[in-house]
Amino acid sequence: MKRSHAIVASVTLLLSAGGAAAGAADSPTAAQSAGHRSAAASWCAKEGGKAQVQVPYYTKTGTQIVQLGGEREMCTFTAKDGTKIMIGADTLAARKPTLAALAYIHKPADPGGHPGNPSIGYCQSLNGTAMYGPKATDGGGWAPKGETSPSKAVAACMFGDGSVIDAWGLKYHSADVIRGADLTKKFRADIP
Repeated sequence: MKRSHAIVASVTLLLSAGGAAAGAADSPTAAQSAGHRSAAASWCAKEGGKAQVQVPYYTKTGTQIVQLGGEREMCTFTAKDGTKIMIGADTLAARKPTLAALAYIHKPADPGGHPGNPSIGYCQSLNGTAMYGPKATDGGGWAPKGETSPSKAVAACMFGDGSVIDAWGLKYHSADVIRGADLTKKFRADIP
């Protein structure tokens, strides 16, 4: 339990210092859509990931998928065994620590007892959110533009500084299970 308190203290310190996202790499722009690679996408590729502009989707009761506004470059790492982990490219390439990086590196214990999806429960226990839509039965995630299958949307845990990471990848890593790649040494920032 002391480790969780240390994470909360670190998060509070980062937020009071002006927000961890202040050091984030470039976010997606129209120029990137035209084929220009951002600094964050370049960092992603350098670390062995694949960057792709994705959009958030809302899945109403798992049957209907609705594209929401906005877009973001996501960096996906795929292992030989087929497992994947997705992280915001700007989160991975940030020059200063982010809340998602702190959660990944420090692996706070899961207090358990969450109803429904354990990855979303874990995310919420870290003061992140992975919820889309007005009802608890609604879901969502990030996927390439034009996706029509709700199963293709990857649930991601988003933190107050705007950093984002694959909710299942974060949950599994808290139990020392690596999905896709171990991101520990892939973050640009030095993580305290």
